[in-house]
Amino acid sequence: MPDAQAASWKHLPAPKKRAPLPFDAVYTAEQHARLRQGRVPQEMEDKWFIYLEDGVLRFHRSWTGIWIYALSLTAQDGHWHAGDAWVNRESDQYGCTDLETDRKLLARLVDGLLATPVA
Repeated sequence: MPDAQAASWKHLPAPKKRAPLPFDAVYTAEQHARLRQGRVPQEMEDKWFIYLEDGVLRFHRSWTGIWIYALSLTAQDGHWHAGDAWVNRESDQYGCTDLETDRKLLARLVDGLLATPVA
């Protein structure tokens, strides 16, 4: 399956209003390869369009294309560090205002990308 790209799904540009999101993780080259694949929605129940561009993993809601999260991935000593993240704070686009809730959801989304696909 080819990696998801910006042209793979409809999406909106980054919101003007956003907040830094605490996130700190280190990934292996194999895990980075899985993250790089992203996710293109395959059916109506798929809620996220996720793709990597310019070192930033971008998380958009699939139905609206609204950009909710961004997570920067940088190479360091043979691993990939994820640390510089933000969350959308445009109240007309995204209603959550709790950073801990957002951090947990972002972590779950990343974990979902890292999960071994079911054959």
